[in-house]
Amino acid sequence: MNNYHYNLSDCDELAWDQFEDFTTTLTTDLVSSIERGVNPSDIHVTFSYGPEGTLLLVDNYWYIRAIHNFAHKYSIPLKNITVKVTNAKFNKVYNKWHKLHAPNEDKINHTLEKYAFQLYTPYGWEPPIKKPKVNLNKRPKKFNCLNGNPMPHRVMLLNEMHKKDLLDTEENIISFHFNRDEELLVEPNPQIVLPIEYDKPRNKLLENHVQFTGDFSHIYNNTYFTVTTEGSECYTLADWHTNNQINEYLKEFHEELFITEKTVRAFFNLHPQIIVGSVGTLDYLKQLGFKTFSNYWSEDYDTAVNGHARINLITDEIKKLNAKSQEELHEMYVDMLPILKHNQEHLVNFDYENIPYYA
Repeated sequence: MNNYHYNLSDCDELAWDQFEDFTTTLTTDLVSSIERGVNPSDIHVTFSYGPEGTLLLVDNYWYIRAIHNFAHKYSIPLKNITVKVTNAKFNKVYNKWHKLHAPNEDKINHTLEKYAFQLYTPYGWEPPIKKPKVNLNKRPKKFNCLNGNPMPHRVMLLNEMHKKDLLDTEENIISFHFNRDEELLVEPNPQIVLPIEYDKPRNKLLENHVQFTGDFSHIYNNTYFTVTTEGSECYTLADWHTNNQINEYLKEFHEELFITEKTVRAFFNLHPQIIVGSVGTLDYLKQLGFKTFSNYWSEDYDTAVNGHARINLITDEIKKLNAKSQEELHEMYVDMLPILKHNQEHLVNFDYENIPYYA
């Protein structure tokens, strides 16, 4: 059996809307073996992409189209091809795409990557991370909201937070990494270019994955809840492409849902969180055995398909919480400790080898 594995992170052009045709640039050894007489039916190929998301376009089509075309070109059975993905909705998305755009073709295989869920387990990154203990000290600030790459949905969130007077960096820990040379589909308000010193660990040396599992206690121990802005490239949060025709093409079938270190880090650090992510993120976490916080604030935002509506619902809840006094927030935090302890313990013992797709 001839097995080939290609990591799409090895491509030179990695931008999702101009991803290079990796079936051409990465597979020269495979093509050479076929030219030497290897039977294509004996070839098994795996394409993996560890970074977040499956919203990758090759020549303005979803990258799975390029894989199907590659298989047909070299007579490799589609059942011999596997993609490793991080999108928990990929099974649903691929089936919908296949029905729309490849109904007469066989299907490829796919497996779900789950790196985020192993970060804080005994099988996570070295060195082992010491599990934080409950901290019942009063906290000087109300919430934290850390924003790394200035993705459009993060700009949408912070613009709406600005409208609702929620960007007080004296009262809260908020960061936004914005370079004026970057092109964004949503222009940030100048007033939301905020301090970034709170999450500088993400810019330090990357050994031991410090940006994932580094010591963030100075953030969590000084705030009562987290506004987690996930890295989702889901169109339901913000249309990503400048070409609306491509956005409409993607909306026919594509959805994103992946959980990263941003979410599991709050679990690990005994922190409640409101998550700015894809539709069904909270539902998926509950499917995986985690508990959320509907007893303390509305989580209706999790089912809001329209991105602007979801951002509005989220910021409304942040505003209500932000209006509470430190004493009220402290009392709330103490009351939710059973949930926080459950989530931390569930995370460190998580069976990340058998994580299911979103149901």
